[in-house]
Amino acid sequence: MKKNLLTMLAAIFICCLAVTAMSACSSDNDNKTETPQEQTVKMFYVVEVSDDVLKVANVEVNYVDQTGAKQKEVMTSKEWTKALDTKTLPLTEGLWARITPKSAVASGNYQLKVTTAAGYQAKLTNGKTVYDGYGSDPDAAPTAAQTAEEVAAWCAKSPTVGFTVSKEGYAKQTKVDFGGNDGEDADNGLARAICRWFLSMLGDNPDDC
Repeated sequence: MKKNLLTMLAAIFICCLAVTAMSACSSDNDNKTETPQEQTVKMFYVVEVSDDVLKVANVEVNYVDQTGAKQKEVMTSKEWTKALDTKTLPLTEGLWARITPKSAVASGNYQLKVTTAAGYQAKLTNGKTVYDGYGSDPDAAPTAAQTAEEVAAWCAKSPTVGFTVSKEGYAKQTKVDFGGNDGEDADNGLARAICRWFLSMLGDNPDDC
């Protein structure tokens, strides 16, 4: 699961870098005079669940879009992603998977896990690029559940990811209220994994994370 998430996030970052590189080449060829760059921000969200989750529960993804509005989408497969573009800072990102047990859950041996991640890449007018992300730990072991009561107890603990990005492009964790997300906030396990992997790919020191 961790490999799949990092692959999806890598694709987003690589696309952003490719667009930047092409734009820079065009600017160098057409005009040698340096001008302020246009500010752009790429927001992204990822939710992934184990196979058993969709067997015993319905998953509704709640997120904050590029306008600051709260949106909802029903999760129909074990992977859900969303990428959004804006030119405005500051902004808030928020993500919560509302997981509701189905009406009739038979006894069984269920392995339940949800991984959530949110991140961004901000290209500022001064030419600086800042990126960061937060999320739950992709290495966490799934929770075993055998009864409907155990499934319901696990569903109630779905974590929330929330942070604000300042006009300077830097993130700080915050609480985003989707109405009902009373579980714990996601830790920063996935963000550290993203950071170390991304810096390694760029040839930088992953210990800087």
